[in-house]
Amino acid sequence: MTAMMHFRKWSGWCGLLLCVVALNLLVWTQHFFSALVLLPLAAAVLCGLCWLALLLFALVERHSLEERTVGGLNAVFSSVIFLGICIVLYLFLGAWNASWDLTEEGRRDLSDQTVRVLQAMNTEVEVLCFFLQVEEELVAIAQDKTLRFIEQCRRYTPLLKVEVLDPTVDRARLEAMKITHASVQGTIVLRAGERQRVITLTGGSPRLEERDFTNALINVLRTSEPTVYFMTGHHERDIMDEDAQKGASTFGNLLRGESYKTERLAIKISDPEIPADADVIVINYPSADFHPVEIEALDTFVMNGGRLVLLIDPWRAPAGSGSAKEQLRPYFERRFGIHIGSDLVVTDQSNNIWQAELTVDNTPFEGVEEGFMSYRGAYSLLHPITRSFDQSILLQAMRSVSAAPDAPEGVAAVELLRTPPDFWAESDTEKLLQTGQAKRDEGERKGPIPIAAAAVMSLDKTQNPHGRADARVVVVGDSDFASNANIIVPGHVNFLLNTFAWLTESEDLIAIRPTGRDSLPLLLTPLQQRAIAWVAIMFTIQVVLVAGSATYLLRRRHQ
Repeated sequence: MTAMMHFRKWSGWCGLLLCVVALNLLVWTQHFFSALVLLPLAAAVLCGLCWLALLLFALVERHSLEERTVGGLNAVFSSVIFLGICIVLYLFLGAWNASWDLTEEGRRDLSDQTVRVLQAMNTEVEVLCFFLQVEEELVAIAQDKTLRFIEQCRRYTPLLKVEVLDPTVDRARLEAMKITHASVQGTIVLRAGERQRVITLTGGSPRLEERDFTNALINVLRTSEPTVYFMTGHHERDIMDEDAQKGASTFGNLLRGESYKTERLAIKISDPEIPADADVIVINYPSADFHPVEIEALDTFVMNGGRLVLLIDPWRAPAGSGSAKEQLRPYFERRFGIHIGSDLVVTDQSNNIWQAELTVDNTPFEGVEEGFMSYRGAYSLLHPITRSFDQSILLQAMRSVSAAPDAPEGVAAVELLRTPPDFWAESDTEKLLQTGQAKRDEGERKGPIPIAAAAVMSLDKTQNPHGRADARVVVVGDSDFASNANIIVPGHVNFLLNTFAWLTESEDLIAIRPTGRDSLPLLLTPLQQRAIAWVAIMFTIQVVLVAGSATYLLRRRHQ
């Protein structure tokens, strides 16, 4: 009888130990139907059945069931049932292919612009995702993140139709869309009618960037591409110039990314014609004045419903080009009621007297002037370009740009940006540029100083070839913020693109645009993944059980 009791005791402990071993192997291998898991589990079941049979035999032999024994049996059966439930749940969860992206990238919300574009959709867009079906972790991550992002977009519109394809299997689909090469890391195609855009996923952390998707969506949804001409001939910044400091190639790339066509324009004095397809003309950092013939050509363009953008820095003295009298600044005041000062906006409250950081902070502006409630910090609340703007803009070497008190008939001008109150408009620019020192003199305009303005001039749309009801202009008293060196600041990008959205009457695009992410995924080997799962599940539980058992035995020994 004693031997049988010892055998029963050891079979119970062996069954328990083998069960623990099987559970550890199950978590480590993550494969239930493997020999490594099934063999110790089967042995544990046999030991458990042996222990149970010997226990029942002993009870029958004694013809009685003690209350303690019944409680023990209840605990055993409850444990077995609980273990069975855990195994079934594990199998169900293993078969259910669900996961959550808890990274910063996975938790971020869509940008304002993306949401607006999605909500404004009235055309169905196909989103074809080409991913190789291979055992490659980077490809799997790219596909998973892409589908999560698109699913997030589909919350705002039912018009995104998503299809996942394998480029090796569906080669004919690729060729029909005239795509000769598909990236091994993923290729996303957006199609709406005859318009199509392709996004190729590349790099060490391939993924579908929100800004790329939104730009592609804007492209396929637009029925036309507004044409933007950049003036040349007055030493303006060239959109083909890739100089890291003074070039404007990034400016052009940003516009093309939002489905604008960009060209260069030089108005010939002998033949001052502006192309008929011009929607917007940009005068970016002219360091010489315009000829009267050029002004006349611009005015004809405006009166036909054209749009103008002027980014103008202070200059020492306007260099003439056929006329001793200044032309460009007086034209904007005469036609649009926008006064461009012959001054330099500075401050003595900073090491850099030329530089101003524009923000939405209202505190420094309260009570400094009548009507300050029309602004939120540096940004006007009266105009769509800046009404919801909440990012910083850094300007330097500015000149004042303000709405003239007496606007021409049919013109409405609004000041868009202003400096903090500790700036003023220095009128003696020659002395300031020579000495590099600033001191406000009596009579000079004190801050806040307006440094950008927009104007709308009403037209008879039946009298112009574009059929537009108005002409629109935007003038900014600085151009450095649009150079290659400075345009990368998010506030600069959004202000410029919001300006063009308003000029081309695409107000649904006026919003804060998405930015790129540089975070890299943490790639784990299969061994590392299994180790983390084992530590998180079994190791923690076993440490708690061992600590509890040791505490129980120590207390029992010393009582």
